[in-house]
Amino acid sequence: MNGDNKALLDTSPEFLEKVRQLKIDWHKKYTDIGAEPTPERDGEGREIIRKRPDGYDYIIEAYMRKALDKHFPGWSWEDGTIQFLGEWIVSSGHLVIVDEYLLAFGLEPTRRFFGTGADRIQFKKGTPHTPENVVDIDKNVATANSKALKRAINRLCNIGDDVYAKRIEEEGAGSVEDLVSMAKPSVAKKAFMEYLSKRHVLASTACGILGVQNIGEITDWGKALGKIKEAL
Repeated sequence: MNGDNKALLDTSPEFLEKVRQLKIDWHKKYTDIGAEPTPERDGEGREIIRKRPDGYDYIIEAYMRKALDKHFPGWSWEDGTIQFLGEWIVSSGHLVIVDEYLLAFGLEPTRRFFGTGADRIQFKKGTPHTPENVVDIDKNVATANSKALKRAINRLCNIGDDVYAKRIEEEGAGSVEDLVSMAKPSVAKKAFMEYLSKRHVLASTACGILGVQNIGEITDWGKALGKIKEAL
């Protein structure tokens, strides 16, 4: 039996206490990372948080990689693949980070997450969708790979949780309704806007139902959601 297996089978009070403390430290580390606010712009005034055509915010890859360098230097993007599915390019790979907490258990100090992303191939306007009419395939590949990497960074490391609203609040969360009712105001607002977007409800329509001039006037997101649901 090798050393790794011995560690995994150890049920002594000392070892179990070690595991308990690891869970506490691990949780705090990743919760703290997720709680870090993402700046809207960098030192030169360039946008870090941008908005997609569908209205959702996203973080540029450069900042995500910088944050990854800060918290997990020595990371790597491995086993990358590119696939063509119809008019879509799909990129995938494994984000691998170094996590020193695992060293205490004699384990390899790495964690992995499989990320995927896709981008639609663009063709010259008004032309048949054939290879000779592709606009910039390199850009499509880069975009798909960027989406895959950023998704893995957020899921594995909690980086960008304030923008992507993936953080589970201590008060309890899960569904959009839970987040709106019980999460912190910044997350509750994002969940509320997501609810409106998925049901194709304009912000102006919601404001009319709630009797406010703009979304920023809402102070009780749970109560606001209740009124919207009643009206719909």
